[in-house]
Amino acid sequence: MWFEGFLNAISGTNLIWLLIGTGIGLIVGALPALGANFGVALMLPFTFGMDPATAIIFLCAIHAACNYGDSIASILLNTPGGPGTVATCWDGYPMARQGKAGKALGIATLSSFIGGVGTWLFLALMVGPVTKLALSIGAPEYFALGVMALGLISVASRGETMKGLIMACFGLVLSTVGQDEVTGLTYRFAFGVPSLEAGIPIVVSTLGVFAISQAIVLMEEGGTVAKVMQVKDSVLSGFPEVVKRPLTVLRSGAVGWFIGILPAMGVSLAGIASYLVEKKYSKESSRFGRGAPAGLVAAEVGKGACVVGDLIPSFALGVPGSVTGAILMAALIIKGIEPGPRFLLAGSLPYTIFAGLVLAQATFLISGVILARWFSRIIYVPNYIIAPTIVVLIFLGAFAERNNEFDIWLALAFGVFAYALGKLGYPVVCLVLGLILGPLVEANFHRSLGISYGSYDIFFTRPIAVIFLAVTLLFLFGPYLAEFVRSRWGAAGTPGETASAGAGDQQLCKGELIALAFMAVILAVFLITARGYGSQVRMFPDLVSATGMALVAYRILGVLRCLGTARWKFTRPGLLFSGSLTWHWSVSAMAVFAVLVNILGFVLTSAVFTGGIILLTGRQKLKHAVLAGFLVALSVLLMAKAVHLILPAGLIGIRF
Repeated sequence: MWFEGFLNAISGTNLIWLLIGTGIGLIVGALPALGANFGVALMLPFTFGMDPATAIIFLCAIHAACNYGDSIASILLNTPGGPGTVATCWDGYPMARQGKAGKALGIATLSSFIGGVGTWLFLALMVGPVTKLALSIGAPEYFALGVMALGLISVASRGETMKGLIMACFGLVLSTVGQDEVTGLTYRFAFGVPSLEAGIPIVVSTLGVFAISQAIVLMEEGGTVAKVMQVKDSVLSGFPEVVKRPLTVLRSGAVGWFIGILPAMGVSLAGIASYLVEKKYSKESSRFGRGAPAGLVAAEVGKGACVVGDLIPSFALGVPGSVTGAILMAALIIKGIEPGPRFLLAGSLPYTIFAGLVLAQATFLISGVILARWFSRIIYVPNYIIAPTIVVLIFLGAFAERNNEFDIWLALAFGVFAYALGKLGYPVVCLVLGLILGPLVEANFHRSLGISYGSYDIFFTRPIAVIFLAVTLLFLFGPYLAEFVRSRWGAAGTPGETASAGAGDQQLCKGELIALAFMAVILAVFLITARGYGSQVRMFPDLVSATGMALVAYRILGVLRCLGTARWKFTRPGLLFSGSLTWHWSVSAMAVFAVLVNILGFVLTSAVFTGGIILLTGRQKLKHAVLAGFLVALSVLLMAKAVHLILPAGLIGIRF
């Protein structure tokens, strides 16, 4: 199978898309603050016409190259390109200031490659055992696995477990929109909207949550990079610094691998943890933070190991190892493939994808050596050009899935919702994961009850299901039990949730109460509407909606208790022509885009929107805005022609 997988992975089509994905990943990665989550989500809609293996290889190449490209901004600007490269700044930027920017990029290139390939070897070794495990589990185990995934993601939400659980329940509720998994009822919770009868598209929701929200942030920040470190020395000069530190590579690789296979941890923790472990044991620890090659090696090896490591639970268990893992799971589901143990039984497909993973590592290694100096120039591109271009691509991707203009509005709604919740500290990845895993959890919930003739005992008598549920409960309630034990013995300490909530109590704003009230209304509407359906159709939505209502009510009580000391915060629309746009103007401009599509058509609207945003920031003259709008519109037209997509012509009826 492995030989066949490698042959398929290096076939002409797969290889071409592997290279394209690497190029896109390096570009997105080099731009500060975007990261792999954004890059993979943005390109997800453009995989519809691809073979499943080609699509996943393409997205995995973006994933790998983005995480490497993030290091460019970290080293040259001291600005993390993504959450995984925070530790890279600590020694990478000092090296660049010492005139060793090329060496630092070389260290990052080879270290990321070694970390990724080392973890890939572990993935290759565990395929057989996990496949055997897949043959021994059934519907109750799959249900428990889905619950565990949602629980662990919620626990990993930076101490805000309650907020994570609320988001997970809200995502599960939204996943029940559309066709019922049991009876086949197609209009469930569609509320008379024909476009919702097929459910909420995963691609549209993903684009909104991860891409639209990030585009709003870019418009808010504005600006550009005025000065950057020059890359004068050779990138290859950094390779010996990695090779002569085998113990650093082993220690950091082990830390990154371990964090990677833990569901929901992600690269943000791996790089920092690897760096701190190495600082404790390295003989060069006194130089850490001042341009120590060992510190940069540790951060990059740990990150590289985690990049591949977090795909192990995503593909093998159906439990996302990171946000990007959740998006890749969505890509599999879109292609009709169920992530998890059954994926490993899909013939040569998993082996082709696994072969593509290691080829993606090799591709960014070669590209990094040859092109790192050139890709470093990308960070000069200002946000007022990047942001509108990204928005056009997002709306194009949202429309492309179903050729439905309603999806543009849907993506915008998810984006604004995610932006607001992100400002309030709510982990929106739990919302997306609920949407992705919802159909799987609901279907296996009903299958399990069918097997047991309606008895819930089946979830507590199957050993593997019991283990999964026990792990979930342990992670959910473990911190509180530990705190209870410490308090009985007189030790000081506060559990993560309490500490986080206490810090947040001083910064409560009207927005959180509004958001909670909004979610409570939506959940109540689902509960009331479900009464009109049969008992089987309403069983799962009732259970999830009631749980979500209880969690929201508990959170609202906590907010109300603090209203006496909380300050109500209001934000006003900022001035135009000031170099950036507040979220008010950004969202308004996107809404105007959605309206103009029906009047001017998609291509002309893209030109008007791009040029308009540039003018509103006050950074460029009219001729520059017109030129940028023309180039974006031309790019949209060429992309539509390439994928045979018929774009809306609007009322004026001009088709290109």
